[in-house]
Amino acid sequence: MSELRLAYGGSHFSLTFDASHLTVVAPEESVPGPPHERLIDSAPLEEVARGKRVLVIVSDLTRPTGTREFLPEMLRRLESATAVRFLFATGLHRPLDASDKAAIVGDDVFSAYPMLDHEPESGNTHVGDTSFGNRVEIDSQVLEHDLIVLTGSIGFHYFAGFSGGRKSLLPGVASRASIEFNHLLVLNRNGSGRNPDVRVATLEGNPVHDDMVEGARLVDRELFVYNTILDSRKRIHRVYCGHWQEAHRLGTEDYLRHGSVPIPELRDLAIVSCGGFPRDINMIQAHKALEFARYAVRPGGTIILLAECREGMGHPSFFPWFRYTELDEFERALGAGYEVYGQTAYALLSKARLFRVICVSSLSEEDVRRMGMEPAPDLDSAMALLEGEAARGPGYILPFGGQVLPVLR
Repeated sequence: MSELRLAYGGSHFSLTFDASHLTVVAPEESVPGPPHERLIDSAPLEEVARGKRVLVIVSDLTRPTGTREFLPEMLRRLESATAVRFLFATGLHRPLDASDKAAIVGDDVFSAYPMLDHEPESGNTHVGDTSFGNRVEIDSQVLEHDLIVLTGSIGFHYFAGFSGGRKSLLPGVASRASIEFNHLLVLNRNGSGRNPDVRVATLEGNPVHDDMVEGARLVDRELFVYNTILDSRKRIHRVYCGHWQEAHRLGTEDYLRHGSVPIPELRDLAIVSCGGFPRDINMIQAHKALEFARYAVRPGGTIILLAECREGMGHPSFFPWFRYTELDEFERALGAGYEVYGQTAYALLSKARLFRVICVSSLSEEDVRRMGMEPAPDLDSAMALLEGEAARGPGYILPFGGQVLPVLR
């Protein structure tokens, strides 16, 4: 028998299993050491920043990026700038308080530099329209600077293809209307259901990604990207920096090679941990691990999702959408009155209808059932709900479900 610890919030569950029945799906562990940095199609940051007003856009608490680790060296390189300020790319996520910001950038940086907040409802400037018809409005504070440094981490994203790069601007610091228009491209304009070109790990021909790229180009400021790739322990493994589009593209190709794991077949069971905090900070974020796990399971199979959700659902507009229990009715309502997190709710319910999903979380049993899933208080209880062949396997274990994509050979 084998034993594995599966992260859950800031803690873990231990799973004892027969390795001949349950296969662990995880990338190869990276060798500890200083991160490798690749500068792409750009002069070094210290040269690019010389004599300029610099705005550093950083991610919020919903995703690990290694921000605290890379900022001291980045700020040393920015000593040639005339001014450096920070803006938090919260998009439509909750606002950050002082303790949140200090946790992201570190106490010393927080106390030494101006920290700006993004407000999606106001204080945004129209910078132009994309070919898709998106009227792009970007935080006006961005336009007060000469150089914009887009930080973040590259990972799989279930409809943008990959995180990082252009996402720091749209949706990171865009208006609500611009974000909602962009995310509405998930749906098929010429029929029902999801647009087949909108897929995880796909940029080419993905309208959500293309609209984000066009939105970034409309921002008439110099852009410099600094994107990390983290290993399974959330340590910075590689950095892609420089040209905002090319460095990000090469980083996504690298991540696809190392973050996808081949599997021989679809199976009837997957046990998936989001990877712990902050990947399971709320259900909106935890849904990403459920999306990736689906690629390892046959329709009608079972997914056990370990997602603490210490901050609940993640946004007030998310849970009310589960008043719709039929997917066709849900889709009509979403098309008539689109909301970003309504789309997330629709995607979750779609998977809850396609698979049996047992959810281990801190959410109430009633709320879990409302989302189409079965509640369980812990992993042992979830395993006890399995019956017959599903309990014995074969199946998969995804200990880093929020960042690893199973790929059928």
